[in-house]
Amino acid sequence: MSSIQDFIPLHLCFDGLGQEVEVLDVIQLDEDLYRIEENPVFTENVAFGDVIRVKTIEDVSMYIETIEKSTFTRHNWLLSREVIYSLELKMLKNKIRDWQGKSQQVFGGIFIVNLPAHTEIDINDEVQKVIKMVQK
Repeated sequence: MSSIQDFIPLHLCFDGLGQEVEVLDVIQLDEDLYRIEENPVFTENVAFGDVIRVKTIEDVSMYIETIEKSTFTRHNWLLSREVIYSLELKMLKNKIRDWQGKSQQVFGGIFIVNLPAHTEIDINDEVQKVIKMVQK
């Protein structure tokens, strides 16, 4: 089966019981293989860019194993409302995209960035610059 390039929502379970389910955007690569296209919030078992194998039971996909680890590194910050909604952070998000990375905002103030593992960008420094500019 060739890769389907449209994101689909996958109801993914890591507890093996189907009780703790998180819906993640994925790209289906094969019948039971998916590439994670966003960071899960409730587990660190998988990350953006990982290729995983699942077993589907009813409407829930049970995580079986990670086939291929992501080539991205993950960075997280809890940011104030002023920073989250600032023009400066919006401009940084555009830079992150230009650097072939991905940014994500969850629960209002959690800012997650995935950058290629061997980037020379100091993303922590970039975020700190944004915080300082907004706090002026």
